[in-house]
Amino acid sequence: MSSVINDPRVSASSARRKKNRTRIAIAAAAVFLVILFAIKPPFVVRPLPVRESPGASSQPVEGKAAQFVDGFWEKVAPLFEEKAQDIAKVLPEIRADPESSGAKYGRREATNPYNYMVKGTGKVIEVNTKSAAGTAEIEIPGLSEKVALQIGPVVRGTALRDATGLVSFNQFSNQLDYADVSKELNSRALKTALAAAPAASLPGKSVTFYGAFTFDPHSKSPVLITPVKIGF
Repeated sequence: MSSVINDPRVSASSARRKKNRTRIAIAAAAVFLVILFAIKPPFVVRPLPVRESPGASSQPVEGKAAQFVDGFWEKVAPLFEEKAQDIAKVLPEIRADPESSGAKYGRREATNPYNYMVKGTGKVIEVNTKSAAGTAEIEIPGLSEKVALQIGPVVRGTALRDATGLVSFNQFSNQLDYADVSKELNSRALKTALAAAPAASLPGKSVTFYGAFTFDPHSKSPVLITPVKIGF
């Protein structure tokens, strides 16, 4: 009896049967899981939701932002003509006391940096078109520092949206729609400004501009202004 039990051939056969039973059990479990997931999948793939804005249904995002801006665009230029501060006067004040000057001349959301509506007249001393975010650098009489007008095609920042007070985050259901309106405003303002004063015609010219900028007290670069109007 003991010789049968200790027979290596019997042990090997028993081990093979055990392995076969294990493989069959694993295969059965796998089949069961496949059937279960087919009946009740553990996750569902859904398309990204389309962002909505007031009064829109199935318009593309760009179209909805344009429609929103259409509702107040005609107020933008008159607002700047009425409210814009002379940059030669206010920028030194802002440099000297950002908080006090911000409360006096600017606007901001919560504790974000202040944004300003400004105007000025000066000579275009340099035009940078090497970068997609092109600029025209201006020297203004009575101002010890130069300022830069954005000439695109890429426009940085949200100064135009945030300086006017015509748009509030409370009008939107999410940050993305709010950002889309800023991009539409920037694009439309730049197109309007450069229609009257094309970038190629700016070097060496004396220009009068209206625009908005966000003040960053830590920046060493010229104040970056998004123009709504440029004239010779």
